[in-house]
Amino acid sequence: MGKSHLIERSADSLRQEIAHRAARLIAEDHIHDFGLAKKKAARQLGVTEARNLPSNSEIEQALSDYRAIYQPGHDDAVLSLRRKAVQVMRWLAAFQPYLTGSVLSGVASEHSDINLLLFLDDPKSVELFLLNQQVEYEHLEPRNSPRFADHPTLAFWFDESLVKLHVRPHNAERQTVKREERARLEHVEALLAEPHPVP
Repeated sequence: MGKSHLIERSADSLRQEIAHRAARLIAEDHIHDFGLAKKKAARQLGVTEARNLPSNSEIEQALSDYRAIYQPGHDDAVLSLRRKAVQVMRWLAAFQPYLTGSVLSGVASEHSDINLLLFLDDPKSVELFLLNQQVEYEHLEPRNSPRFADHPTLAFWFDESLVKLHVRPHNAERQTVKREERARLEHVEALLAEPHPVP
């Protein structure tokens, strides 16, 4: 067995170890950003070289393995949150919401928030809608770029889950934000209709 083969095997083993540590961080600490989870896992293991970091697909596999053993009810929790998301999206249909975040990606836990994106010319219109529907909501600090500072993030409770409405300018809808997957109502409904809807 050559030295290069041993080094390659060692690198593969290290990458797998990082993937499993990242999966545990995602599952237990509710870190929804794979990039952040793998960097944190690498730091915990004393790894500084970026070439040893696992791919997202390796982390997804490790996360699937972890949940099969330690969180067997995970799929049911994600399905429940997606069903709630569909109800809220139907209710907010006039604003054409997108589902985003951990509920869409499938890494959510039962206590995760439901995150919706609304692209509106008039950011106050959704607040008026909530007031007219007598929904108690609160303003949250903007989580992203200050360029959306004049567009609110609103939060309210629906069926024991926190729903966050991230309002953005209408012209931002065409812009692709890195790592921000999003889906319309019909796509989320299609996910629920699949035989195995949680990735």
